[in-house]
Amino acid sequence: MANKRRANGEGSWWQLPDRTWVHQITIGRKENGSPERKSFKGKTKAICKQRKEEWLAEREHMKALEEASKQEDAQKEEMQKSLGHSMESETQFKDAFMDWLRLYKSPPTRKPSTYASYLDIYHTHFASAFDEMPLYQISPDVIQEYYQKKQLNGARMDGRNGGLSPKTIRNHHMILKDFFTYAQSKYKLPCNPTLSTTRPEVVAKEMRVLSPSEMQIFMEEVMKETQRIAILTDLFVGFRVGELLALEIADLDLERQTLRINKNLIRVKTEALSLDNPNIRILNYDPKKKTHLIVQSTPKTKTSNREIAISDGLCELLIRHLYTLAHSSWPNPDNLLFPSRAGTHIDPKSFEIRLNAISKRCEIKKVNPHALRHTLATRLVEERTPLNIVQGILGHSSIETTRKYLHKSEDIEREAITSMTDYLNGEQFNNAPRLNGAKKRAKFAGIPLPDFSQRERITANNARREMQFPSHCLLYCKHQ
Repeated sequence: MANKRRANGEGSWWQLPDRTWVHQITIGRKENGSPERKSFKGKTKAICKQRKEEWLAEREHMKALEEASKQEDAQKEEMQKSLGHSMESETQFKDAFMDWLRLYKSPPTRKPSTYASYLDIYHTHFASAFDEMPLYQISPDVIQEYYQKKQLNGARMDGRNGGLSPKTIRNHHMILKDFFTYAQSKYKLPCNPTLSTTRPEVVAKEMRVLSPSEMQIFMEEVMKETQRIAILTDLFVGFRVGELLALEIADLDLERQTLRINKNLIRVKTEALSLDNPNIRILNYDPKKKTHLIVQSTPKTKTSNREIAISDGLCELLIRHLYTLAHSSWPNPDNLLFPSRAGTHIDPKSFEIRLNAISKRCEIKKVNPHALRHTLATRLVEERTPLNIVQGILGHSSIETTRKYLHKSEDIEREAITSMTDYLNGEQFNNAPRLNGAKKRAKFAGIPLPDFSQRERITANNARREMQFPSHCLLYCKHQ
């Protein structure tokens, strides 16, 4: 008797050696014309049939979704033809911009300081100009008008009257350009409206550089300050203020006569902070505070993490500073090289205010931390220090191509910075007041101390042998 022919869609059945059933059906044709099949396995025929039915149902569902998507796209296309723009571009600027910030400009993708600056610019400037506008309405003319208004009356973040500087407007332009490049793809904008705008020309401001006579007057006044060693270190090595104030005692290598920069102290808005960011340390966190000081382990630029060779003169000043810290009543739980009286990090803003007060007493033009960096750079160039050495000292990211062909030299660095410390003589330091509030000096237990009144310089190695500091005294000295 002939076998009964299977109906279409019924498929084939067979049983494997382990008694597992296999049900195979034909679901179409391949490009070469051969049949495309799908198999289902189970302990029984019923299980195979159930799995087949589930798969077919899921297949039909996906086909329905695909068809619905095609219909939706067709409707959008018709709507776009009638509106003259895509439906996606109906999205308001505020929603699109905040999504962009969250995805591409927030930690850990970017540093908290960068994210905070973007938020400041958005809240202070962009929100009032673009917030309620759909993206498709923000044309080159709209952005150009924004630049014009900000140049005339910019609602400055420092509260001063007048317009924004050309440099600030160009900064706004770069942010908007970056955002609209993203929006072109995300929201199907026909073009980037910032590309057809004109920005004001930037006229570089003259750098504030202390003249040799101003330096002498300034340092004489600095010697009256409690934080004189911090200020002199900043002048002699050109650290950024946040780099200077984040230094720990362990960052000073007396054996090699170097200072290591691997962190930065900055103040940022609380809303820009991420509590689980491993690259920052939030100091005294309080969610009620508007801003916080943070220690940021990521550098400002690629070359910011660096080790700087220091001169014998500066090394001697720092050794004396360690000795003074060791006999001070000031707390220092974080082993900071330049702690405040409370034993905490010095706020960069407070440091800048202190420099301004000193310059007023000297009756010279305002001095800020950046002026100290410019002064160092100028003096080094005057001493004909190779430009790549200057770049390495200051931690700049420019002239990268040049740095590939030039090599850093600690000896040249030390010689260059020595030219700066020559402005300070030993008598000024010996006659300077000691730390305010420090207790009466006490001797280290059985450890002879050097006579710092001697005029000749001592090297770091000689100082270490003479002082015979135990390692724990250099890393942290318990205060009386």
